[in-house]
Amino acid sequence: MNTGSGFSVSKPISAWNRPLKANFKDLFKALGKGVINGAIGKWEGVAGDLVEASVAVGLAADPGQIAWLLIYRSLDRAITRLLKDNKELLVRQPEDLSSLCEHIDWSLERTELTINQDFFRTPKQLPILNAFKVPLTAWLESFVEKPVEAKGISDRLPTYFVFALHEEWRARAKDYECLKTQLDTPFTKASEREQAWLRYRALLQQQVEEPMFLEAFGLKQVYVPLCAYYTRKKQPGQETGYRIGLDRPEEERVVVDLSAALQAWVDEADREDAIRVICGGPGCGKSSFTKILAATLAETAQVPVLYIPLHLFDLSAELDKAVGAFVQSDPDGLLPPNPLEREQAEPRVLLIFDGLDELAKQGKVGIEAAQQFVREAQKQLYRLNQRTTRLQILISGRDVAVQANSVEFQREGQILHILPYFVPVHERTQYVDDHKLLADDHRDRWWQNYGIVSGRAYTGLPKELDQGNLIEITGQPLLNYLVALSYGQGRLSISETTNLNEIYTDLLRAIHERGWASRRQHPSLQGVTLDNFVRILEEVALSSWHGDGRTTTVREIESHCASSDGLRRLLDIFQEGAQAGVTRLLTAFYFRQSGLQSDGEKTFEFTHKSFGEYLTAKRIVRGIGRIHNEMQSHQQDLDQGWNARQALKHWAMLCGPSLMDEYLFRFLCDEIQLQPRERISQWQKTLSALMGTMLKAGMPMEELKLQTYYEEHRQARNAEESLLAALNACARHTQEISHIAWSSPETFGSWLIRIQGQRTNWEKNTLAVSCLGWLDLANCNLIGQDLTNGSLTGAYLERAALERTRLNGANLEGANLNGANLNGASMVGTNLEEANLNEAQLNGANLSEANLERARLSGASLERTGLIEANLIESWLEEAWLNGADLSEASLQGARLNKASLVEVNLNDAWLEGANLNGAKLNGSNLERAWLEGSNLSSASLEGANLNGAKLNGARLNEANLNGASLSGAILNGANLQSVVWNKETRWDNSNGLNAAINVPEALKEKLGLS
Repeated sequence: MNTGSGFSVSKPISAWNRPLKANFKDLFKALGKGVINGAIGKWEGVAGDLVEASVAVGLAADPGQIAWLLIYRSLDRAITRLLKDNKELLVRQPEDLSSLCEHIDWSLERTELTINQDFFRTPKQLPILNAFKVPLTAWLESFVEKPVEAKGISDRLPTYFVFALHEEWRARAKDYECLKTQLDTPFTKASEREQAWLRYRALLQQQVEEPMFLEAFGLKQVYVPLCAYYTRKKQPGQETGYRIGLDRPEEERVVVDLSAALQAWVDEADREDAIRVICGGPGCGKSSFTKILAATLAETAQVPVLYIPLHLFDLSAELDKAVGAFVQSDPDGLLPPNPLEREQAEPRVLLIFDGLDELAKQGKVGIEAAQQFVREAQKQLYRLNQRTTRLQILISGRDVAVQANSVEFQREGQILHILPYFVPVHERTQYVDDHKLLADDHRDRWWQNYGIVSGRAYTGLPKELDQGNLIEITGQPLLNYLVALSYGQGRLSISETTNLNEIYTDLLRAIHERGWASRRQHPSLQGVTLDNFVRILEEVALSSWHGDGRTTTVREIESHCASSDGLRRLLDIFQEGAQAGVTRLLTAFYFRQSGLQSDGEKTFEFTHKSFGEYLTAKRIVRGIGRIHNEMQSHQQDLDQGWNARQALKHWAMLCGPSLMDEYLFRFLCDEIQLQPRERISQWQKTLSALMGTMLKAGMPMEELKLQTYYEEHRQARNAEESLLAALNACARHTQEISHIAWSSPETFGSWLIRIQGQRTNWEKNTLAVSCLGWLDLANCNLIGQDLTNGSLTGAYLERAALERTRLNGANLEGANLNGANLNGASMVGTNLEEANLNEAQLNGANLSEANLERARLSGASLERTGLIEANLIESWLEEAWLNGADLSEASLQGARLNKASLVEVNLNDAWLEGANLNGAKLNGSNLERAWLEGSNLSSASLEGANLNGAKLNGARLNEANLNGASLSGAILNGANLQSVVWNKETRWDNSNGLNAAINVPEALKEKLGLS
């Protein structure tokens, strides 16, 4: 043995095992008994029992043998943890465990193994680990249903081994004391603080290989890199000025590889640019990315990384103290020392904060908490990075939470918006993609990875999943995975109209059948039907929503179930099952125990917030159905059911405690869509009646016995907005008008102002403004309302008062605005496609860039209206008044403008191909460079009009009045000039194509010298 610079000893593994009085065959027998008896997870390790504690003492003089003891015990820890993490997959039992272990290929034990100076430098690459996977896989195949599952589990052994090695060293350090002097490696020579960071690095790497959703593989095996974009002002030469009606210059979206962009930021370590934010919608891959990044940086050891889920983070303290509290709160002691504490400080550290949207309760409190946290982070960066870069911070969160804090991030590229796996071709024009990153369909790569680990051999995204709604759904990482589960099971009928709720429902059904309806279920759970299973989960989700949106406690769930004997019985069964460990099947998908409250109460959190939102939406739909049934019963028998006030009380209890956001609303819409149309139509009428009662008499909050007026007001506001949202969700499906009896024209507008409150930014609306579609708002007074970016699709606004209302970016597609007063309204970029604006008053309104395609504006008044770049293709403008309007660069192809008044209108560079301007008045109008090819200008009055450079190829100008008009440079090939009226002030110089015009008057030919 070489004792000068360490040692190097080679011998067969069986020889290394002999002094331990142990072998792998016995190890596997013990493991098998643990699996069969359900003891996995209850023991620290089998090898710890097989190898007597006294053995270590006897081997103290032999560092090589002690090193092997460390490896042997670590292998046991790793395998035990693997089995514990995958125990739901271990569903088979071998007929003869001893025979199984005898027939496994144990040639591994004859393999020569060298233990030397470099043995622990890269423990993940130890040759024994790959060799050990062979018997492990063979052994696992007798316990799992599919061979690919056995391989998937054993392939993760190396990463688990590294973490187990650190855990074993920490647990029994005295047994391995001699290795500190014999092995000169970071592992053996590290101080206690360094050991803690090494252990934590191993944990971060193991976490991305832990099984996801009861699969035999982890996140790392299927993960596909993501793209993102950041916004910047348009580059020189690209500016188009300021968008009319908006307060900021045009921006462009620049596409980047998310991993590469953040790796470059970490590498650069600029102390002036030490914070980054990634954001996106639910299921876009934010948390997965942050975990993969943390694991990658942990593996390279480039910079210490601390990963912090923000819903477990204390915001009441300064950042350094809060980080310390987070580290100290770890019950398993796996987290490293506080890297911001002066005595424990690292030269440089990266903090990853995941979940900016989950800091506190929803609404203003949550926004303020997020803003406070971001400012505190900025303050600590300034304090610590004065001379060199000691701290970098990465924050992830949903779009809404990040938008509320966007003012804090002014540097270009600080906020990175995650893009889906696939961006359709027609959407790519929205991005600057110099490296053609969007050309790759990352769904194909993901499905290939998934095919390998699941044994299904997919070569890419199945073609039948690349259609309709599924294009968007499969573009989101989490939803794409859920589609894969449903697709693989083959029970869900997947089509282009499949929505996300159907996929979640199929997943619930599969989990119920797998754990709660199987032969292996706990006796107390027998007879729990799928409906009851879902029912109790809905109550858990409702309890969570009424809390902070993600977590809840058993006590809170019990409180929600207290009013129903049936629910109480279900909850008792559910809790008994949980105590028996059966609900692990469920919690792997939906929620997990997350710790204790200060009073010792166990808290549970949803593994993904969208799971809770889906279940909450189902609970709300259940509530709508009950309200409708109770009110119907009351109409038939006054002694039965609920009257409107009782129904509103129930609704306030259901939807008052928390604010409904856009994500929950989307699930609500999809869940309602799954109901029969006739049922939805009946619900819509019931909810319309409730809206009318609520607006007349208010919500019966006094019956809820809340403690303060403020709380009554807050919950009333939430319930009222949710009532409108539920009504709109029904109307979106039926596309029927919701008729509500308004007590006065001002009733709805006054209520809406109260619901909206003070706007905090232009990007974010209250949910109510997105739920105004198909409402009967005829004759309502909405003067001066702020409906920016609102959704009023199909709304009935006949003769409504909308003077000076802000409707920029609003959606009024198919709305009825017949006779409405929109004078002075701001409607920049508003969608009015196929809207009815006949006889409407739009004088002085700004409709620049608005979409009025196929809109009806016959007889409407649009004097001095701004319609720059507006889309009026195939619109009806017969006899409309547009005097003094600005239609420059507007699109009017195929528009009907016959007999319209367009005096002194600006139509320069407008597109009027095929438009009908028969009998229109265009006196003094500017049509310079306008496109009028094939248009009908018969009998139109163009006296004094500017047609310089206009394209009039094939236009009909017969009997048109061109007195004093200027046609310099106009193109008239094939134009019909029969009986055209002109005078000496009419200018024809440099006009083109008159030789090819038809029916040119002889006098005009003579004047222009045409043959």
